[in-house]
Amino acid sequence: MPLPLHAARHGLLRIAAHRGFSRHFPENTILAFQKGVDAGANESEIDLMLTRDDKIVVMHDKTLDRTTSGRGFVADHDLDHILTLDAGAKFDARFAGTRAPAFAEVVSWAKRTDTRLAIEMKEQERPDRLADIMIGTLRDMDAFEHVAISSFDHLDLRRVKEIEPHLQTEAILHHRPVDIVASMRSGGIDGVSLELNRFHRADAEALQEAGIAVRLSLPLPEKLAIFWQGGRDLLPMIRHCVKDGIIDALIGDDVDFLCMLARSAAGIEE
Repeated sequence: MPLPLHAARHGLLRIAAHRGFSRHFPENTILAFQKGVDAGANESEIDLMLTRDDKIVVMHDKTLDRTTSGRGFVADHDLDHILTLDAGAKFDARFAGTRAPAFAEVVSWAKRTDTRLAIEMKEQERPDRLADIMIGTLRDMDAFEHVAISSFDHLDLRRVKEIEPHLQTEAILHHRPVDIVASMRSGGIDGVSLELNRFHRADAEALQEAGIAVRLSLPLPEKLAIFWQGGRDLLPMIRHCVKDGIIDALIGDDVDFLCMLARSAAGIEE
């Protein structure tokens, strides 16, 4: 089975490939997900959008333009059409012919590879409809234990819990609530994803004590290098938080970097 959401309780760490190994491969494709696992990730973060014909495609943007050969809003096209588009050439010509997958295809891949999915609900126009179809698909595919549902919209997560209490939810935060534990408990949230620039050890400790999992989102290493060059190395703090079991997961675009951090954290002497 995939690693539990609360991995740190078991002395484990989730390594989540953000949109797959998106640093080196076209995002939100089976290729990127598999390459992330090959590089050492045990979890893949994916994004969901709803098509015109009420199907779910794995795609980050509202529009097709940035990542595919198509144009216009995802919601204005049927799934079958979107699946014919090239979702690799704009990233790199070497990946021409790579396509965006349907949601069920990625769930099948996750079950086959025993990989956890961090499923982010990106749909804003019809989030309730997306939730209904998503939950129905996961139920039909017996995949509840393979996934956690995440969103910036915590009301959407509360509705997921109301429909299916067995599903775990992970709230994404780009801010610091006055009382982070109370805020998460009010929505029945199981885990929180924190950005590095809003991460505080005290918050993570409070969340862990309350039984809420903690995921830390990291930028690319060259962005962190700006801090290193200025004499503010954040990596020792991250390593110690991992070593001390107050971080359940690291997520980012560069799986090699995340795995390096995990290895170096494991090597810290008591």
